[in-house]
Amino acid sequence: MTAPDPATVSIDTLLDELAAGRQHAATLVEHAIARIEALDSRGPALNAITHLAADEARAAAAASDRRRANGEAIGLLEGIPVLVKDNMDVAGWPTTAGSAALVGRVAQRDAPIVARLRRAGAIVLGKTAMHELAAGITGASSLTGFTRNAYALDHSPGGSSSGAAVAVAAGYVPLAIGSDTAGSVRIPAAFHHLYGLRASRGAIPLDGIVPLSPTQDMPGPLTRFGADMARAFAVLADRPYQPVEASARMRIGVLDAWFDRDDDHSADVASVCMAAVERLAYLGAQVLSIALENLRRDTDAANVIAYEFAEALAADLAAHADSLAGSPVRSLQDIVDRGLEHEQLTPVFSERARHPGTDSPGYQQALAARAALADRLNACFEAQSLDVMAYPTVRQPPTLLGGTQDGSNALLAPVTGFPAISLPAGFDRQGRPVGLELLARPGDESRVFALARAWDDAREGWTPPGGLVVTTD
Repeated sequence: MTAPDPATVSIDTLLDELAAGRQHAATLVEHAIARIEALDSRGPALNAITHLAADEARAAAAASDRRRANGEAIGLLEGIPVLVKDNMDVAGWPTTAGSAALVGRVAQRDAPIVARLRRAGAIVLGKTAMHELAAGITGASSLTGFTRNAYALDHSPGGSSSGAAVAVAAGYVPLAIGSDTAGSVRIPAAFHHLYGLRASRGAIPLDGIVPLSPTQDMPGPLTRFGADMARAFAVLADRPYQPVEASARMRIGVLDAWFDRDDDHSADVASVCMAAVERLAYLGAQVLSIALENLRRDTDAANVIAYEFAEALAADLAAHADSLAGSPVRSLQDIVDRGLEHEQLTPVFSERARHPGTDSPGYQQALAARAALADRLNACFEAQSLDVMAYPTVRQPPTLLGGTQDGSNALLAPVTGFPAISLPAGFDRQGRPVGLELLARPGDESRVFALARAWDDAREGWTPPGGLVVTTD
């Protein structure tokens, strides 16, 4: 019997193999290290990893294998290699958030979510590349340049959790943790045939994460299989794990206005997403069209990133001044004045550095718009007896590497605090992955988990990127 390939199977499968003694944490870690060494700086040079703690991971894996052998308590992710985004603190490791301005910053302690991963038995292997300071969706970084899309090397990986998505898709690990402020988990998940979760506001702690917009930031997992989402969420949210049964027997409201057909590319994405919705209907879902007037305008009006970014960054830099003692950077304006940002980000960083802050009337208006929009969504869910809303995660395919990305629908969840998952809907005519987003009401993560499991059951395994060949010397 051929052993399951760790690069393509689910966490549940790997845990079964570990429990049966057919697999070991040490072997999984060596597999991950070998793939990173073969694919990240060599071969296709995916450029997804910023820090690899191979020796630490080997020691942690050995300890995990001993716990199993000794019959000790086993965590929800016991022996599973995991990568975390480089805006998350891991004790003794650099936290750069993809910015040359933060070089030299070393974490003194684990972020709470990292501590939770360790308590669950996960092997924290390293850190992933990201769009600089999480302030965009193309993967541009003054520290590492661009990360490549694992399915289309000359295209954007999405962002800001660029490396996290690439790492899971390329088979480095079955789980990576990103952060999402305006789609930064779900967009790269959509571009890499993955599941990406943004949980309900407040469900997962933000401590130990370099902030972009504290009231919109949210850590979240990226996985190849929907079945793994409930497990990862339970660990990150520190909740009891309750396996979710697959079910598509729900009422799905399709936001027709968010299925663009303005050109061949958006029409292609819309077609893939509608086919996915039709497949969910075949699996038992009731599908209806819904219309919310001026929804995109109202979503944009509720976005507070521009008001919070510079203030949040300045506060974070001040809190970590000791580890940045050799750096004169204490604000976003300092980064711009010294030209430390990636050139693609100069316009947005310059604008955000001068933007009114949280003491401005505009900020209060945005917060009011946020509350009003959440009320509208809740009313629509109630009136239509909806379980979820559905729409393309991104209306356009990934742009060419170095370009700007259009077409995101992912802002709705962050500004309202509703949970959302991007599921791998399929591929466009050029073979690029397309994501379908499912939005639920606050606290209803279990509904999107059930739909994700049903989607898993309806497809024939997971389709990895082609051409990523790992050879041994």
